[in-house]
Amino acid sequence: MPMWPVPTAPAAERAAQLHQKLVGTAATHVASAPATWPLIGEHIDHYGGVVVMGSAALRAAAAVSPRKDGVISVTQVSTDAQGAQEKRAAEVTLDRLGELAAAQQPTIDKAGRTVLADPPTGGLAERVGGVIYSLINRQQLSRETAGADVTIVTDIPLDSGLGGQAAADVAVALAMMGDSTDLNEAPLRARIAEICAQAVDLFSATPALRARHTTALRGSDTDVTVVDYADGSVTHAPHPLNKDEAAFIISVPAAARPDEAVEEIRRRQRFVDAACHAFGAESLRLLPDAPQRVIEWLAAVHKVQGADNQPTLAEASAWLNFYEEETSRSQAFARALRSRRAAELHPLLTQSQSALKTMYALNSAEKLVELATLRGAHSARAVTAGTSASVVAYVPARAAANFAADLADDGLTVIPLQPGANARVES
Repeated sequence: MPMWPVPTAPAAERAAQLHQKLVGTAATHVASAPATWPLIGEHIDHYGGVVVMGSAALRAAAAVSPRKDGVISVTQVSTDAQGAQEKRAAEVTLDRLGELAAAQQPTIDKAGRTVLADPPTGGLAERVGGVIYSLINRQQLSRETAGADVTIVTDIPLDSGLGGQAAADVAVALAMMGDSTDLNEAPLRARIAEICAQAVDLFSATPALRARHTTALRGSDTDVTVVDYADGSVTHAPHPLNKDEAAFIISVPAAARPDEAVEEIRRRQRFVDAACHAFGAESLRLLPDAPQRVIEWLAAVHKVQGADNQPTLAEASAWLNFYEEETSRSQAFARALRSRRAAELHPLLTQSQSALKTMYALNSAEKLVELATLRGAHSARAVTAGTSASVVAYVPARAAANFAADLADDGLTVIPLQPGANARVES
């Protein structure tokens, strides 16, 4: 399997050209956004922990132009490891998006209990259209917006853990808002990130990782982004990749993401949401003595309502302990980056990888991690375990070329990680 191909032209340029060809008119605006990769903490994003994310050089670009018939028509072109292109097209109406949004609202049963809707099942059109629909309803786009043609070109491998869908979300949002004069201001970028994440949770079959949208919009090509949900702060820390350290995404070609993994992640998120609601807490991290109190609450729920559709006490206890310990590891990781104590980073990543398997019980690509370590990686860790089958491997720079070539010869997809600039309007 070859190394991931280097784009011959910017994604934004190709998106504009393809849009002209498909739609027959020039794009009103074109925007692009970077791939993003989690160093640590992505599984505590929903819990309210600390997430450390980097931006990568691969990008997704979106070209847009208006329609008047209430339809959002989306075409997406992606590239595989051999350089072949895959084209997907779909459309959805704004009226249909309104129906889908209404269907996601919780209801109350006869006993006065909250009944949650089934998780959304939306694909490409619903996800992209959902971002546009949400921008309209959050007053970031005019209420007179009556549809759009959207052309997305992405160089980010799908299901690689590099956030290709999130990059497309952000690129679409910026392209649709291309006439705004303050798109480079932090408050507006924070609002766009929030809207994108909420739209994904409302419309998409894949759960949102909020820190991806935040990093794509507010990240840097010289630092990594640290998102701390205790106070909502977004700060930066020195990048761990330098003249001495390289990193690669490694994945099995065409490895499918199992639907049950997505269902399992949603089950955990809904448990966290239910516990927050029960205690009136914004996040479980802000709830004192959360593990003990939440387990006591869950035991009472089991006693009164039964254990159907609820985690067992053992499951919940393991999750809560993982959330607390992973938050501590993420905080320690950010501190080590800021004080440039590189020797402390890899043990923390190794501990996190071990906990993903033993405590959090998600598919943590253990075989790939073992292979990367045997081939000389300082450390390797599953990237968004459960929603991708990829790992990120940290390698001494002097051995990086041989490391990558060996794994490519093994038939694996190997993607070098290079820092990338944040999202921007291109034209």
